[in-house]
Amino acid sequence: MIHPDGNRKRTARVLIGVAILAGLLLGLPVVWAQYPLQYPSAPQVFKDGTAILIEDYANVPLSSQLNDHPYPPPIDYHGQLGRVVSLRSEPANAPLSSTRFFVCDMNGTLYILDKATRKFTPYINFAEIFPRYSTDRLTTGVAAIAFDPNYAKNGRFYTVHTEDPAKTGAVQPTSAHAPGLNLDGYTPTAVVKPPVGDVQNESVLIEWTDTNIKNSTFEGTAREILRVGFNTVIHPMDDIVFDPLAKPGSPNYGNLYVSMGDGGSGETPGAIQIIPQSLNALQGKILRITPDLTLREKDKLSENGRYRVPSTGPDPNPFINVAGARPEIFAYGLRNPHRMFWDVPTNTLLVNDIGLHSWEEIDIVAKGGNYGYSQREGNEVLIVPGGGKTGTQLSPAVSFPEADLLTVEGLEKPVAPIYPVATYSHEEGDAIGSGFVYRGKRMPQMTGKYIFTDLTTGRVFYTDLAEMIAAGGVRGKQAPIHEIQVMYKSPYDSAQKEPVKRRMYDIVAETFAHKDGVVDPGSHLGVLPGAANATGGWRGKSFVTPKADPYYVPYGGGRADVRLSMGGDGEIYVLSKSDGMIRILSEVVTPPPAPAKQVAAR
Repeated sequence: MIHPDGNRKRTARVLIGVAILAGLLLGLPVVWAQYPLQYPSAPQVFKDGTAILIEDYANVPLSSQLNDHPYPPPIDYHGQLGRVVSLRSEPANAPLSSTRFFVCDMNGTLYILDKATRKFTPYINFAEIFPRYSTDRLTTGVAAIAFDPNYAKNGRFYTVHTEDPAKTGAVQPTSAHAPGLNLDGYTPTAVVKPPVGDVQNESVLIEWTDTNIKNSTFEGTAREILRVGFNTVIHPMDDIVFDPLAKPGSPNYGNLYVSMGDGGSGETPGAIQIIPQSLNALQGKILRITPDLTLREKDKLSENGRYRVPSTGPDPNPFINVAGARPEIFAYGLRNPHRMFWDVPTNTLLVNDIGLHSWEEIDIVAKGGNYGYSQREGNEVLIVPGGGKTGTQLSPAVSFPEADLLTVEGLEKPVAPIYPVATYSHEEGDAIGSGFVYRGKRMPQMTGKYIFTDLTTGRVFYTDLAEMIAAGGVRGKQAPIHEIQVMYKSPYDSAQKEPVKRRMYDIVAETFAHKDGVVDPGSHLGVLPGAANATGGWRGKSFVTPKADPYYVPYGGGRADVRLSMGGDGEIYVLSKSDGMIRILSEVVTPPPAPAKQVAAR
C-alpha cells in the first residue's frame, strides 16, 4: 500500500488502514490488465449492468466567460451556461457545515449553495476583486477551494484562480465591490516562472480568513500564498487538499497538497518538453507546503516568505536535500493532475491525470514518485516529436525501452516510473474527470468503488479501490474499469413517468437547449458548446464531425464537460458546465455484478 505521508513508522492509523485493506483484498482475484501493452484499435470499456439513478439537484445561475467584456458580461447562449467545477463542504465541526455547500463557477463567483432551498448566494466574486482575473479558456477561472483543518475556529480557507499577465490593470486586488474584504497589508508575490519559455498564464493560491463563518457574506482578509507562471493558457494550478487524517501535532497536519499542471510544456517539442521531469520547476508536479508560518517554525521558509516547506522531523519533503530542486515538490512527472481525492479508511491519495492524445490515468500518489510524463503515458513510451503519439501508434513502432528507467537531472541514479493503477484510452473519450471513492448512504452497493467521469463525453465509470491498490503502480497491471448506465427522468417530457436509460451527454444537451442554448444558429450543427476529438463540435469556424460512442451511437457535437464532487454527506454530485447544472447520484437501480473468479496472467 502506498501512503502519501511517506512515513515508515507503523502508526495506529496506518495499522487500521492496512487492516481494512486486507479485509477488502481477501478473496479478490488477481487484477486483470484490461488493456494490452499497446494502444487498442477499439473501445475496451463497456457497461456491466450497473445502473444508477441521477436526479437534478440545483440549477446554477447563468454566467458567461468575460472575454473582452467588463463584469458582468452578457450571457452568451452559444457558450457554456455556468462553468461549475467544484462543490465542497466545510469541515464537519463548522457551525453551518450540514446546511450548505461552497460551489466554484469558473466564470468568477464562489457561491454558497443552501441545501434546503437549493438557492445560490454569491460569496466571493473573483472577477470584481482581481483586475487580471481570466476566464477565456477551458481551464481558466476559479478552480478549487480547500478548508483549513482548523477552519471552524480560524475561518481560513484557500482558493486557486487564474490571471492573465497580458491584461491591463494592477496585480493588486481591489475591494471596491467587496465591502467586507480588508486588503490592508495584502501584497502580490513574485511569479515563480518555469525555467525556460514565456509566461502566458498565472495561477494564484490565496488564503482567505472569514471573521464570521456563521453567515453567507465574506468579511475578512486575504493573503497571497503563491503565484506560478505557465508557458501556455492550458494546464494551470489545479486542485488543493489537506490530509484529512492528520491531527494537531502530527507531522502532516496543516500541510497543503497542490496539484500543478504542466502548462502545456510536456507536449511541446523543444526545451520546455522536459519541465514535468525537471525538479527545478513547479509545473507538472504535486507540491506539499505549509501555509501557516507559525505551525512548524523550524521548517524551511519559502522564497517569497508566505509559506513553509516540510523539511524537519520524521516526514520532510523528498527533494529537500537535492541540489537545484524545488523543495516544495512531493511528486512529479504529471501532465494535468486536475483533481485529487484522499480516501480516509485506506489513507490513499488519488490523482486523475488528463492525458495527451492516448491515455487517461488514475494514479496513487507516493512521496517522491515519478509518474513518467512527458516520456510515458499509460503503459507506453510517449514520443512528443512524433506528434505526441505513443510508441505503438507510430509506423514503424517505437519499441519500449529494455531498461524502464528515466534520467532526472539532480538525482544520482535513474528512476523507475510509477504507472497508473487504472487507465483508459482515447477510444473511450477525451479527458478523465474527477473521481471519488464512494462511502455514503444512498448507494451502499457502490461502497469502495471509485466513481469518475470522462469530461467531454459525460460517460460515468467505476473501478474498485482495492483492485487499484493491489495494482501497485506496476506497468501493465491496472484495475478494470466499467461503465455505469445512467437512469434519468427528464423534467421536460411530461409523458415520461419513470426514469429511463440515457447518456449523460444527451441529458446535458437537452438541458442546454431548454435554457435557450444554441451553439450555431446558422448551421444548427452541434448540440453543445466547444469541441473535442470524441464528441466533435466547433473549433473556431470549422465543425469537427462527431464520433460514435462504443455502442455505435454518434455524439451530437460539443463538450458535455461533466465532473463529480463529493459533499460532506459522503454523496456524489454531478457538475456539468455546458448546461450549468448540479445533479446527484441518487440510488443504485442495478448493482454491480459479483467479480469473476479468474486468475490473471500477465
